[in-house]
Amino acid sequence: MIRTAFATLLAILLLAGSATAAPLFAEQSYANGFKEHWKGAFAKQSTIVMGVLLAGAAGIFIITRGKKMK
Repeated sequence: MIRTAFATLLAILLLAGSATAAPLFAEQSYANGFKEHWKGAFAKQSTIVMGVLLAGAAGIFIITRGKKMK
């Protein structure tokens, strides 16, 4: 009885998931819009700002990696 209910619930969830999964791979998905937005935002920044951001990210990476190795 429990297995049948679980199997039915699982089948319903899989069918519902497959119906909503199609827009994830559409040409105009959320992920594509997100990437396009940030690509444009980074393109508008000056070289100095991007250099400082990259240096900060590298510094944080080095600091956190050094703490894990001790």
